[in-house]
Amino acid sequence: MKHRKETITALLFLLTLLGVLLYLGNLFLGGESAFRTALGALRRDPGSFPAFVTEAEGELNEDLDREHAFIQLYGGFQRLTGRRVIEDVNQDAQVVKLSDGALNFSYLTGAPMDVSGLAESVNGLKDALAEREIPLLYVAAPQKVQDSSLLPVGLTDYNNQNADQLLSALEEHGTDTVDLRPLFAETGRYADYFFRTDHHWKPEGAFLAWQHLAGVLEEDYGIGTNPAYTDEGNYEKVVYEDFFLGSQGKRVGTLYAGTDGITEYIPKFETSFTYECPSYPFTRTGTWEESLLFPERVAERDLFNGNPYTLYAGGDYPLATITNHMDPNGKKVVLLRESFSCALTPFLALSCSELTTIDLRYFQGGLMETLEEIDPDLVIVLYCVSSLGNQALFQFN
Repeated sequence: MKHRKETITALLFLLTLLGVLLYLGNLFLGGESAFRTALGALRRDPGSFPAFVTEAEGELNEDLDREHAFIQLYGGFQRLTGRRVIEDVNQDAQVVKLSDGALNFSYLTGAPMDVSGLAESVNGLKDALAEREIPLLYVAAPQKVQDSSLLPVGLTDYNNQNADQLLSALEEHGTDTVDLRPLFAETGRYADYFFRTDHHWKPEGAFLAWQHLAGVLEEDYGIGTNPAYTDEGNYEKVVYEDFFLGSQGKRVGTLYAGTDGITEYIPKFETSFTYECPSYPFTRTGTWEESLLFPERVAERDLFNGNPYTLYAGGDYPLATITNHMDPNGKKVVLLRESFSCALTPFLALSCSELTTIDLRYFQGGLMETLEEIDPDLVIVLYCVSSLGNQALFQFN
């Protein structure tokens, strides 16, 4: 049996190699090719050999990247051989296949964190804001890996453990927290709220999180949300099937991972917003779909170069402000965010008159000075439990 398996593996490898050779032959012997052009120049002028050697690597890489065939073939071979840990150039964050078939990053150097420094930073921000009579709420967003049993044998994920310790330290200090992980688990459909080829939650997951947060904001902070807004039946849903290859899927190709779809939520009720970002800059005014959604991100299917996830809110901007013209007398909220908040931001904007989002990975100003200038009614920190290792997110000075 072992010999038979090894024989099949060898045959699959040879077929894959044949596919690569046919592909390269098509590039170099026919059609347009940067490498073929450089090779032709070398034939015409043998004295250009040093320049050819210098430039050939980049030109060859350009050819191999065409249609991402190398990634596709390699990923297809890995799938046929049943590999769940993919060896590629990035060994620090390997792509692995979970037992449910979804992909995830595995950080081989991972270990339980000492979260005391993170807790000190968040609690310090809470205390600084309390002096200005501004409440702080820390929200822990769930990651795709619910527990380590989903991982290949020998791998462990410590993110949930680290988050548990951080939330405990925050609560001991009196900092308000919300843990969204039990909410997702209670649905019995935890995995359904995450892309299979990407580390983010789907818009459906962001909507579920916002439904819960809307109740917390009203009960604990007096920030009300029209119940019609949190009713999923009041949205038209446009589903772009087979349209998204996420950050993990791009590493291994569609033959290994398949693809995802993405759902566009469009309110059936009246909306009016202005969305401004001074850094890029842009100002978008109009309905929800004209201002807070970026339909150009799903205008065409481009699996390897596109990012349909940024259909929602556009991307990771240093600082951006959304004004809700339908709620001029509502509350002002600041959201300290990372990429998980892309899908959440448009929904959260329905809950307030003004929502300012700040991504500390890119924000260059003074945070406390900015918060004093905005004078919000609430500051929310919402980070996925897998983001705790990013120290920039906790630099609240």
